[in-house]
Amino acid sequence: MPYTDDYRFEIRETCLGDALDQAAGRWDGRIGWVFGEEQIGFSEMRQRTDAVAASLLALGIRPGDVVAVWTPNLAAFAYCEFACAKVGAIIAAINTRSKSFELEHVLQHSDARLLVMVDAFLKHDFAATLAELAPLAERGPDGRVRASRLPHLERVVSLSPKPAPGALCWEDFLALGRDIPREALRQRQGERHWSEPVVLQYTSGTTALPKGALCNHRYVLNFGIAFLKPTGLNGGDVFLNTQPFYHVGGSCGALPVPLAEGTKVVSAEYYETETILRLIERERCTIRSGYGAMYVMEMSHPRFREFDISSLRGGWCVGTPALMQRVMDEMNLPGLVQIYGATEGGGTSGHPAEPREERAATCGRPVHGTEFAIQDPETGAFLPAGQTGEVLLRGWWKMNGYLKQPDATAKTIDPDGWVHTGDLGSLDAQGRLIFASRLKDMLKIGGENVSAEEVESVLLGHPKVVQAAVIGAPDDRLTEVVMAIVEPREGETVTSEEIVSFCVQRMANFRVPRYVRLIAEWPLTGSGKIQKHKLRETFLADFRKAS
Repeated sequence: MPYTDDYRFEIRETCLGDALDQAAGRWDGRIGWVFGEEQIGFSEMRQRTDAVAASLLALGIRPGDVVAVWTPNLAAFAYCEFACAKVGAIIAAINTRSKSFELEHVLQHSDARLLVMVDAFLKHDFAATLAELAPLAERGPDGRVRASRLPHLERVVSLSPKPAPGALCWEDFLALGRDIPREALRQRQGERHWSEPVVLQYTSGTTALPKGALCNHRYVLNFGIAFLKPTGLNGGDVFLNTQPFYHVGGSCGALPVPLAEGTKVVSAEYYETETILRLIERERCTIRSGYGAMYVMEMSHPRFREFDISSLRGGWCVGTPALMQRVMDEMNLPGLVQIYGATEGGGTSGHPAEPREERAATCGRPVHGTEFAIQDPETGAFLPAGQTGEVLLRGWWKMNGYLKQPDATAKTIDPDGWVHTGDLGSLDAQGRLIFASRLKDMLKIGGENVSAEEVESVLLGHPKVVQAAVIGAPDDRLTEVVMAIVEPREGETVTSEEIVSFCVQRMANFRVPRYVRLIAEWPLTGSGKIQKHKLRETFLADFRKAS
């Protein structure tokens, strides 16, 4: 039977742009967002958002058009997200660790007309990566990009002080909208409806390439509140966001949170342990987010005890029961809860009032307005407490579907509205979710979903590899990492270093194999399918001995 919960909050069926305008009127003068050293008030956020929205109109961006953003956690990302919401466009955030293969997929599949980016970030030369696909210096006389591999991409806007040749600088982009009548923006915004998609989130699946989940205004506006309300979130709180904006945890779980109750959200440009500890101390953060690996790195920092993080009272985490208990003790976070969620829709959360042992061991109950059930993946029957099956989610929190993939959408969201997560779990006697493992061939690496087939498709592109399989190897910090098992072509010799180097050039670093193993004969089923459970028995034996 399905289980529900009553951690209530107002589920707002409001467009994101309207919610921003309402918040600016209600909390004029209050700071709502902190991006590193930059503080943005509600009215300032509305003003800057409107300037970006006007420029989008000047460029001819229409409802349903995709604006891709490839940046770290900068204020400009927020302006773009809220501006897209006002004009009816859809923002597609690109992982900052993406290489050319991944960048090309997102830009091609989404038909993105505009790309907003930085030229470089950390050690990654974004401009050079883009140049492999679209030589910006060869723009047409109208200033538009001419790239055969990206036929829909028309403009590139750079946030960098000295943009790459052919890119439009941010100031010139904003200047385009100065002559757009305010009435034109109001009219476009007034035509919007909360059911329209506003965020296109690419998520790994069981296919060779990530699928684009279309998330509507209601989804985006209520996502973060759904997870945070059980922690007692209110307007006086300061929420530390550890999630990148290219992830739903950032674009939906953090940026819109101030619009509900005037809460301040604090984000670093990217996750770095000491920076996070400094932000907690400086901003007196009261609640926070974080995956287990983040908490481990913070507690292991040599100067951890020097930072005053006493303002924290709780937040959410995803980690083992032992880690949850350790974080509660060492970081003095009595209100820490475990959560569970799926990009396609739905989630659960613990509650600080529950015994800490139960919060550490379970993911809590479904968030307000949703329900979940455990289903036998073979028979389709709903299972009672104590039995393991596939986790199903249903309610207001649900994607509109996968972009251009109706068949995949139908497989994920059934006719009764249940989202099939592909995860295995069970219920305890009180109806709380106990996560077990993944039903799909998916790895979870430091909070990132990684499709085994995505990595395998890259491995099979190596000229010396005839067959490849990917499994997850346990890791104390990231939960698991990629192990690649490859069969060299006849007469070829391939090394681990060759495989890793090949992957580094083509994939984000978290997808790159940490371990490489060679095989000559595969364990196969009667139908010829590789038996990954036998690969795990063979190649993970050393890990089990070590533990």
